[in-house]
Amino acid sequence: VFYYKKFRNLENLIKNIFMNTEIIIDISGYSFSSQMGQGWLTYILDIIIAKRYSISYYIFPQSIGPFEFSLKHRIFFYPLAKAYLKYPKKIFVRENDGLRYIRQFTKFNVKKSYDIVLQHNKYDLNHIFNRKINLKEFKIQSNSVGIIPNRRVFERIDSVKIYEIYRLIINKLLENGKTIYILRHSFEDLNICKNIKNFFINNKWVKLIEDDLNVFEIENIISKFDFIVASRYHSIIHSYRYGIPVIAIGWAAKYNELLELFDQSIYIFDIKNQLENYDFIKKLDLMLSNYNHEKNIITTKLNEILAKKVSLNNMLN
Repeated sequence: VFYYKKFRNLENLIKNIFMNTEIIIDISGYSFSSQMGQGWLTYILDIIIAKRYSISYYIFPQSIGPFEFSLKHRIFFYPLAKAYLKYPKKIFVRENDGLRYIRQFTKFNVKKSYDIVLQHNKYDLNHIFNRKINLKEFKIQSNSVGIIPNRRVFERIDSVKIYEIYRLIINKLLENGKTIYILRHSFEDLNICKNIKNFFINNKWVKLIEDDLNVFEIENIISKFDFIVASRYHSIIHSYRYGIPVIAIGWAAKYNELLELFDQSIYIFDIKNQLENYDFIKKLDLMLSNYNHEKNIITTKLNEILAKKVSLNNMLN
């Protein structure tokens, strides 16, 4: 009886929240896709709930698709997608591929948009935190490069191969007099960061930042690097926001389109293709020679994006 009452109280609390909610904004990074397991079901359930309580629903800029499901999942996915993707007021998609996937189900409420981080060059922390917060500061040496891995890559390629690539990259950077900082953009990547550092356990020029950092602290660190080698999509976004070049190791169309947007396609490695060590060395040499030039290219493109930025009010109207 106690557990039943506790469950009913919780259910009533949730219902009360929805009954007093006017708007829901979905800011998922990448979940509505067959590449992300069962995440698509929760995604649609959120829209179903919003419709049930007549709550305005907006999907802010994110990657969507592909929808390459097995027959068993297609039987459930396609009817639900057709029934509910027309409900959101606006669906903002970051990539052309995403537009193509989502327009199978709805067209009138879909629009392409840059990632929202790229559309704003300043934050007011007073609008984000409800108390004064002291951001962690890290002294980053000059002539440094950041390494930001991603567990999702290790799920899609032999770990021995990708670790070999990181060792190759770091050795090359050390030969060029760089200091290397290994850090995580997500809590789930810490063990990978530690494993990479363990290859250079006694090398003082290879440093590991283990701290669990918020996005503003990560941005501040990234802004001090000459360039980064990254697999987390938003580590690339935040790098470009500060004009920092990236050698990207990716696994989805969103990486290709992002680097193409900033005229950086030469620096993308798609793990769906065969990864050759000599390709990494070639592109690493290119970046080592040209990162200051690449900074100018990225900054110019970012200023063009900022000039076209869309206000929050316009996104909601």
